[in-house]
Amino acid sequence: MENLKEECKKTKIGVIPEDWEEIPLHSFIIEQKEYCSDENISLGSLTIGKGVIEKPAQYNREHLVKNSKNPYKIVNCGDFVYNPMNLRFGALGLYKKNKPLRVSSYYNIFRVDTNIVDMDFVYYFFKSKRVLHFYNRMATGSLEEKKRVHFKDFLKFVLHFPPLPEQKKISKILSTWDNAIEKLEELINKKIEYKKGLMQKLLSGELRFPEFKEDWEVKKLKNIILKFPKSNYKAGDGKTEGKYTFYTNGSNNDLYINDYCYNAEAIIANTGGIPYFHYYNGKFSTSADCMVFTTKTDIVKFVYYQLFNNINKINKLGFTGSGLKHLDKKWFDNFKIPLPPLQEQQKIAEILTLQDKEIQLNKNKLKLLKEQKKGLMQNLLTGKIRVKT
Repeated sequence: MENLKEECKKTKIGVIPEDWEEIPLHSFIIEQKEYCSDENISLGSLTIGKGVIEKPAQYNREHLVKNSKNPYKIVNCGDFVYNPMNLRFGALGLYKKNKPLRVSSYYNIFRVDTNIVDMDFVYYFFKSKRVLHFYNRMATGSLEEKKRVHFKDFLKFVLHFPPLPEQKKISKILSTWDNAIEKLEELINKKIEYKKGLMQKLLSGELRFPEFKEDWEVKKLKNIILKFPKSNYKAGDGKTEGKYTFYTNGSNNDLYINDYCYNAEAIIANTGGIPYFHYYNGKFSTSADCMVFTTKTDIVKFVYYQLFNNINKINKLGFTGSGLKHLDKKWFDNFKIPLPPLQEQQKIAEILTLQDKEIQLNKNKLKLLKEQKKGLMQNLLTGKIRVKT
């Protein structure tokens, strides 16, 4: 790759190298309109993050489309799929599996002439930041939330592409990062599944360390925890940047604040929406709708793992309400958990913590790979950096 200083020109999508060729999309796009109602063919869906995916076998929305004459279109390997409503947000996928799928006939499906453009390059290019901005400018509709890019308008777009050999080189480079990202995601998922199985065995006493022989006790949660006073912060006080971690009713913890209201080893529980538990040791803050507590004598991390391992049960019995569910504190306080002696609690917590650290390490690597790919796309798909062909 070379960072070349060369003649450039200004286009609808920004400044590009002079030798990039102006190509109308209709010259290489071939629409696919194969309708199908065969229920033996699996249903698929288009997602912004994962592209075209197969829906779970239990998923069924036939009742939503039964009045349509042609409710589904077939997607085959090598087909592009896009959602006119959400194309400007990146709702475009390239399907590469050999198993055909049925998708909503609302989606537009097309293939590309590979004598003119490289298929993979087109996918990366159509999902690039500057082209998404272009879609947004070209989208039509009286209401902002209902703007869309109709296929007939999409075909009229004229964009600039690098020479075909360079397209192939660029797509090969980006595919290398995609393959690394995919393999790391698979590894992370395997490690998460392994940890789940290990948790189940260790936290039930099915799997024990040979040095521990004592029986476990079953205790009510209210008898082993100490609740902290509620925070005065609102959920909206959390920001993307700040000095201290900030928790709200949610499963993520990517919010921050510049002040803290707790300095402890503690468990943070959601009290509304969805059941979730966080563990933190140090200075942090939460919104007022979180419950924060520590343990009186038991190992905090062990109790956290026991609660996290029972999320499904707590969701079913501990979260109640006809609208937005909330934590039934009376039920939660009386929730019973099995507790081994303290030394065994400590060892189990240490083993599971090692699993967490290994998973987090791989997640950090994944984040770095995605950032590297993002930077490559920004440079290669704009011509800021050229590749030798």
